[in-house]
Amino acid sequence: MGNFSFKKNERLAKRPDFDKVMDKGEKKRIGKLCIIFSLPNELGRKRLGIIASKKVGNAVARNRVKRVIREIFRQIKHRMEPALDIVIISGKDMVKLPYRVIEKEISNALLTKR
Repeated sequence: MGNFSFKKNERLAKRPDFDKVMDKGEKKRIGKLCIIFSLPNELGRKRLGIIASKKVGNAVARNRVKRVIREIFRQIKHRMEPALDIVIISGKDMVKLPYRVIEKEISNALLTKR
């Protein structure tokens, strides 16, 4: 069961880490839903960073979006390419959509070969 958890060492927390992934990583836009940046790392594990600005909505909406993204990452991380840093910038449309639609779009984007 520990395989499906979202541990602290799987998070991008520092601004330089986010900047590195967004500057040097591969960018993938998923309509108006979100933008995904990914960059291979040397750590041997996948790490996720989430950006949900005030443009997305109030605090309740932003926190919901972040919870949904974390849950999707938690469920599919074992099927992804190893050792990636991922930054997901949420869009306004993510708040209105149901979980299954968001899950399908993000899963397809993260699991397709680059």
